Amino acid sequence: MREAIGGTWLTGIVITFIVIFSGFLVYSINYTKAFRAKNEIINIIEKNEGFTTTKQNLNNITSTQLEQDKTTQALIFKFIKSLGYSTSNDISCPSGSTAFDGYCLAKHTNESNSRSYYTVTTYIRLSIPVLDIGVKIPITGQTKTMYYDKGNWKG
Repeated sequence: MREAIGGTWLTGIVITFIVIFSGFLVYSINYTKAFRAKNEIINIIEKNEGFTTTKQNLNNITSTQLEQDKTTQALIFKFIKSLGYSTSNDISCPSGSTAFDGYCLAKHTNESNSRSYYTVTTYIRLSIPVLDIGVKIPITGQTKTMYYDKGNWKG
């Protein structure tokens, strides 16, 4: 009888260790995706000297149309899809930000000298479907100051 109870405790400890280790792996993978998405969004905005929007619905666009669309929004959407980052808009953006395909974007402009910069927020999404628990942790970054913003988005 004593050996049976000891085996049960050992099994519980092993299962707990596996759950903690798996949770750490899930968090680190999602953190890497969100951090990489934020950095690449910032790079695309800086490279194109601003954020330009598209008139098309990117969720219903064909791959050839997406390749031809050279707006900043389409370039970011294409990268996010290739990364596997979630593009759902069920996120709550900080005040002054607008939700785009899985990320939030805010434009900050200095009216006196027309300099601007953008704030990008991506999210780590962790969910446990059986318990219906979902956590979204924001990761925020800013672009460099742009002296000649060519973007058509007012923010």
